[in-house]
Amino acid sequence: MELQDKVAIVTGGGSGLGRASALALSAAGAQVVVGDVDDAGCADTVAAIVAAGGAALAHHVDVSDARECEALVATTVSHF
Repeated sequence: MELQDKVAIVTGGGSGLGRASALALSAAGAQVVVGDVDDAGCADTVAAIVAAGGAALAHHVDVSDARECEALVATTVSHF
């Protein structure tokens, strides 16, 4: 899968399957926005992506709050 010049948003990216997904998307070439309520977990995922040569951004988000989801998308669009 080739994802050069693509951007992915991964919610729950601070740990578990979300982190694995973020890392896999980055390895395939995507720039990744890692969203989670666990800020430290997001930072760890972003650090792993950057250390591997990828581009990533952490964003605090509670997906049960529509306004926070809208802010996640707005941040993604403005950053990438």
